[in-house]
Amino acid sequence: SAPPADLPSRDLALGLFQPDESDQLVTLALEPAAAWVAEYYPCERVEDVGEGRLIVTLRTGSTAWVRRLALSLGAGSQILSPASLADAVREDARLALAAYADQPAPPGRT
Repeated sequence: SAPPADLPSRDLALGLFQPDESDQLVTLALEPAAAWVAEYYPCERVEDVGEGRLIVTLRTGSTAWVRRLALSLGAGSQILSPASLADAVREDARLALAAYADQPAPPGRT
């Protein structure tokens, strides 16, 4: 079916996510195992800092997905800016680890 007439069509040649100038800038340090992020997401800047490590700057309209991404990458990434987002991810990780520590051991494991 055709899109509603009041919605402008979008050129998706560059992918589904297309950042906007009004989106927040986020800078990440990526270890080699996480360097795929620079290929998968549109980045404003990608700097090779040697040995497969990258510093990338990207835009996001919502930091929730960046928080999830950073948690999934673990030690493979570090949010360099904004500081408030880095603090939020550290708190997310702390809460996740605390919840994990409070879980009983599975049967047969001590």
